[in-house]
Order: sequence, then C-alpha cells, then structure tokens
Amino acid sequence: MKLATKLKFSFTGLIVLSALVFLIWLTPWASNNAGYYQIVQTRAGTLKVQDEPVKWYWTGPWATVTTYPRNVTIQVGPESKKSEEADYWESSHTATFAGGDKAQAGHTTKWNLPVKDSLRVDLHREYGSYTNLMTTTLVQYQKETFNYSTQRMDSEEHYSGGNAQLKSYFADQLRNGVVLMETKTTTEIDTSKGRRDEKVVIKVSPKLDPITKQEIREKSDIQVYGLIPTFVSIDYIDYDERIDEKLKEKIDAAADEATSKQRLVTAQQEAETAKVQGQKLIEETRATEEASKLEAVIRAQRETEVSAQAVLQAENNAAATLALKKAEAEGDKLKVQAGLSPREKAEFEKETKVEVAKAFADGIKGAKWPSIMTFGGGQGSATNPIEALGLDAMMRIADRVEENNNTVEKGN
Repeated sequence: MKLATKLKFSFTGLIVLSALVFLIWLTPWASNNAGYYQIVQTRAGTLKVQDEPVKWYWTGPWATVTTYPRNVTIQVGPESKKSEEADYWESSHTATFAGGDKAQAGHTTKWNLPVKDSLRVDLHREYGSYTNLMTTTLVQYQKETFNYSTQRMDSEEHYSGGNAQLKSYFADQLRNGVVLMETKTTTEIDTSKGRRDEKVVIKVSPKLDPITKQEIREKSDIQVYGLIPTFVSIDYIDYDERIDEKLKEKIDAAADEATSKQRLVTAQQEAETAKVQGQKLIEETRATEEASKLEAVIRAQRETEVSAQAVLQAENNAAATLALKKAEAEGDKLKVQAGLSPREKAEFEKETKVEVAKAFADGIKGAKWPSIMTFGGGQGSATNPIEALGLDAMMRIADRVEENNNTVEKGN
C-alpha cells in the first residue's frame, strides 16, 4: 500500500512538472537587454525586431527569439595578442605585398550590425545568428580585404613608414568594398649590391572604370546588409626571414648614404668656414699693414718738419753769430787803422778770420747733418761741416766775407 502510494505521487509530480515546462514553452513573453536587439519569429513564421531594452514584452505563443549584439569585434593575429574582449578570434594569416613579399599579419575590426529593421531581418534570414555571420563572412572578408590592401604597396614602402597608408587602404575597402586591381610585370636593374642585377617587378594598380575613371569595387554582403567597420587597427606584421634580410641590407645602405651625405655637408660647412676665416685674416692683415704704412708716413712727415725747423734755426743762429763777429771785426779793423804795426795787423787779420770761421762753424754746429758727408769728387768723408771743409777753407770763406763787406762799404 505504501509503495503504490509513492508511485502514485511520483507519477503525479512528473505530470505536473511536464505541464509546467510545456506552459513555459508556450508562454508568449520575452525580455531584451541594452546593447542587443532581438529577432522574433512568430508561430506563423513572421519576423519582427525588438530593439528597445525591456524587462518583458509579448511575443505571441510558440514564438522563437534570436538575440544579436549591436556590434561584434573580430580579431586576427597571434595568440600572444589575443584579447578577451574580442567576440571572435582567429590566428594570423599570410599577406602578400606587391612584388611577392609575404608576411604574417594580424588586425582587429569592430563591426556595427545593421540599424535598419529591414536589414536586420534580411541578415537574420541569411545567417540565422551572429555567430554564423562572424565565422563565415566577417573574418574571411577581413583577411581578404587586408590582402588586397597589402598588394597596393611593397614591403619596403610599408617598412619605411607606410603603415598609416596601409591602414587607410584597409579601412576604406572594409567599408566601401575591395578595389579591383590589375598587375603589370616589368624588369628593373638593381644596383643596390654594387652590381647590376636584373629583377622582375610586379606593379599593382587599381582598375579604373573606362567612363567614370573611378576605381572599380567589388561589393559584398558587408555593403548589402549595412555592416559598418567603426574601428580598424593593424596589430601585427612579421616579414619572412628573406624579406627581413633584404630590408636590413636596404637599411644599412640607406644609413651609409645618409652618413656620406652628412659628411659631405660637414665638409662643405668646414670649407665655407675656412674660406670666411681666411678672408677675415686677409682683411685684418691688410688693415694692419695700412695702419702701419699710415703711421710710417705720419712719422716721416713729422721728422721732415722737425729737420727743416732745425736747419732754419741753425741758419738763424749762424747769421746772428756772423753779424756779431762782423761787428767785432769792424771794431778791430778801426783799431788797426788807428796805428797797428804791419806785423800786428797781419796777426790781427789772421785771428779775425779764425774767429769768423769759428763763429760761422758754431752757428751751424747745432744743425742736423747726415751721419757721413762726401766732398770733392768722392775723396774722403767727414761727420760735420767743419771737419769736411778744413780750417783753410774756412779762412778763405772769411776772406770772401771780408771782401764783400769792403765792397759794400765802398759802394756806400
């Protein structure tokens, strides 16, 4: 009896629990949180959008509710850079630059899902869930677009500061569709290693519409359903070892060229400095020489004026002394005429002549004369006029002075 009772109660409980689950399944109510929107599929198959965050809203019986985030973040790159905030992550992929150089690439894009209800419904019909959208379309489109972007530049251009341009290509094509490209293969001469090497160069350029001359783009579900990349970053570029070696050679060559240019500039600056300094020295020397020359001219002029003044002074002194001696001689002459004997007269005249000569000599003795004077056809030399002329000559000069005086007196 007890066992039957227990079985009866257990069976009743199971029925009640099943009924509750069935009722919950049939309950036409759902809730939506901020940052999400929901696609509600009614029992009849109609799709409608619940955009506002509400605690409970009516969906109708047997309705199916699918929740979508307003945006998702797709990350591609090495696991060491994996972010916990990413909605979907995938490992690095291989990107090819113009010319065939390859590298491992990583990037992140934040995608805003459609904001129009009609596009949201169409997107749901196409993919059924945002997880399916991320794994089958967004991540593939992201990698493909990055490859199209790297093909628009070579690895050297990217390494030499072209990452901003690469990001611009990437973001533009993610939003507006990839640009169709056309390739041209040419042969160029490479002399970077000191020899002439031929290399094949693949040049890639956008394909243009022959009428509008605009870039031709390939549309995808991204543009069809209004998916918008609101944040784009390039997180990781790892060149192949062969490319790293080539870039290293380019960097070394560029560094050597820069060093050579700097040395040339330095040498030119030093040459200009030396030229200016040399010109300055020449000007300083010329100024010094001109100053010395002017000083010598002034000194010579001064000495000439002093010498001329000295000669004039000596002449004046000699004239005054001669006049004095002449007066004394006249007095003595009168004395002779008054009664001197012939012998006394002769001695007196001799002494008079000597005194006149000495007076004349004394008068010109103070004058400034050359250190050596030569007379009479270059025979002999003397240091002053008295020594040069001799006593006899001086006496003869005195006789001539006396004769001139007598002539003057007779004339009077």
